[in-house]
Amino acid sequence: MNDIYRSFYTKSQVITDYMIQQLDVQKNDKILEPSAGDGIFIEELLKLDYQGVIDAYDIDPSAISMLEKKFSDRQNIKVFSEDTLTSIKLDMHVLAGGYYDKIIGNPPYGGWQDHEKRALLKKQFVGFYVKETYALFLARCVSLLKENGVLTFIIPDTFMNIHRHTKLREFLLLNTKIKRITMFPSHFFPGVQFKYSNMCIVTLEKKTDEALSNEIEIVTGFKKIEELKRYTEGQCCGDIIIHHLNQEEVFKSKDQAFLIKAGKGIRSLINTSKRTLDEVADCVTGIYTGDNKRFYKVASGEVKFNTSKCSIVHKEEIRQDYLSVENLITGLDGDPNFIPVAKGSSGPYIRRNDWYIDWSKAAVNYYNTDKKARFQNSGYYFKAGIALPMVKSSKIRANLLENQVFDQSIVGIFPKNNEHLLYLLAFFNTDVFNRIIHTINPTANNSANYVKKIPIIIPEDFSDVDSIVEEIIQSLKAKNTFDAQLQEKLDDYFNDIYKEWI
Repeated sequence: MNDIYRSFYTKSQVITDYMIQQLDVQKNDKILEPSAGDGIFIEELLKLDYQGVIDAYDIDPSAISMLEKKFSDRQNIKVFSEDTLTSIKLDMHVLAGGYYDKIIGNPPYGGWQDHEKRALLKKQFVGFYVKETYALFLARCVSLLKENGVLTFIIPDTFMNIHRHTKLREFLLLNTKIKRITMFPSHFFPGVQFKYSNMCIVTLEKKTDEALSNEIEIVTGFKKIEELKRYTEGQCCGDIIIHHLNQEEVFKSKDQAFLIKAGKGIRSLINTSKRTLDEVADCVTGIYTGDNKRFYKVASGEVKFNTSKCSIVHKEEIRQDYLSVENLITGLDGDPNFIPVAKGSSGPYIRRNDWYIDWSKAAVNYYNTDKKARFQNSGYYFKAGIALPMVKSSKIRANLLENQVFDQSIVGIFPKNNEHLLYLLAFFNTDVFNRIIHTINPTANNSANYVKKIPIIIPEDFSDVDSIVEEIIQSLKAKNTFDAQLQEKLDDYFNDIYKEWI
């Protein structure tokens, strides 16, 4: 990886072979490599005895020097030390309606842009998320294709679902036929292991009409890179699943998202729901201190994910009667001044007080005024609600917020009608909820914007659910455990409510 340009060079022969295969090169094609790096794709094209035009662009001086030396004897290869996103030469090709028959690339991911360039890109790519370079490369290169031209890129799969890329999805769905998206773990790509997403190879054809009639093939389930190799050779492999989505169906889905983690029923539920969570509850993110090591303490040395290496809180530092303070939102006078804070994941239904935050007046003033801190959504602090962890796990667990402050690792959910509190808490701990949220957003984080989209069905009478949840909470508080059959009853209850779609 080049740290400055965020270039992850393609060092996998299996991935390179697969992408070249997707390109389906013809002898008279004009080909663009928009972020050429060390020229691996060009080398593979030359192995096929390709004699046509290849243009290689890069902004990294060391990459340009390497490319010029490597291909100095090739008259059909031109190397350009220019930025693909802002090149005037490429602007002319865009204005002409496209120039290249084929484009292949591994664009930079999250490349840093200075403020001046960012302002320029915002004008050029109106509505696009300009902080993510791979998205801009994808949009730019579609514009550089001739009609019916083909592009294949290896990129993070975040473009398929996250809010910031809604404009990109709309652009792709209306202007291209997305032929295939092949998804796989990021560790298939040597030197890369993203925590927030996986990788994919997207292959599309520029088509300014009839794009929505296309059927998109999405391939998932790869566990080992050898399976991708066998798939490239036309063999069936292990747990591979091939999904087919109508492009118009994706375009009409909420935010034009690719909802592939569940079947058609769950997709229909998400896209046609009459009521979503944001209509029955406020979903907000909590405080960020700007300096966790300074302001947080932990209950013991066994607290997980203490990445800031916060110290252990002593009993005499904990304010026991803090809820009786008249104006708690401004902070506490005197000592002690540490209070419980909901942070990170915890068990279902109730949470342990593993984390404590400095709530002295001086600390609260810092949270309110320091540029690094965010005293966000403070009107919800110390209210009864539900905590949903921001970082996603295979099995998401929600728990009560019992009148405490919560931090940015939590989505705080506050029902507009308090009678819905235990019902929603029960739902958020069921298998059906887990399936829905993983379909809406398969990436690592459950931000408030995704949680708001959850389809909600609330029957007239849900007293049985409240009774079960109360029994679970009492058992957890008394014995730190509860009968698994109680959870099974809740799963069965909500499976029945959502049975039309699951």
